[in-house]
Amino acid sequence: MSDSTAAGGERIAFRPFAWDDLMALFLWLGRPHVAKWYARPPSSYAETVARYGSRTEADQPVRAHVVLVDGAPVGYAQHYAVDAFPDYAARLEAGPGTAAMDLLIGEEAFLGRGIGSRAIHRYAEDVVFADPAFAACVGGPMEGHAAGIRAFEKAGFARWKTIDPGDGPAECVMRRERD
Repeated sequence: MSDSTAAGGERIAFRPFAWDDLMALFLWLGRPHVAKWYARPPSSYAETVARYGSRTEADQPVRAHVVLVDGAPVGYAQHYAVDAFPDYAARLEAGPGTAAMDLLIGEEAFLGRGIGSRAIHRYAEDVVFADPAFAACVGGPMEGHAAGIRAFEKAGFARWKTIDPGDGPAECVMRRERD
């Protein structure tokens, strides 16, 4: 588990995503503020298990974590080597040694408090860049998701490019190099 006290006083930490977290993720993905900007909500818990269940295993390319604030689970984060997904890597053209990350805050009570930007910063620092294989990290909030883009900017990421992922809305790709 990785943790750090955030500037706002809350302790932000990450722990590996486990099978017991699938129900919370299912509920978060169905919340309107998540469904609008993160991914199409699953139609059932079984769909969540089918899509995210393998992310509980250590040998998967997508490394998933639960975002904790003062010990309470409030969201989901994941990262992966861009090169592990050739179609995405070809569209992104990010170069070797680049990780991609996604993060959502599922609990409404934690929105609008700066938790997202602090969690993005901590996740990049404490989890992604803890792996020496990664020299850069990208995140791709949807174009038009002003709060998501702003959260990445506050976390030290800069607008890099816009890409069409081929299966949804355009992504505003934000990039941060290892310090």
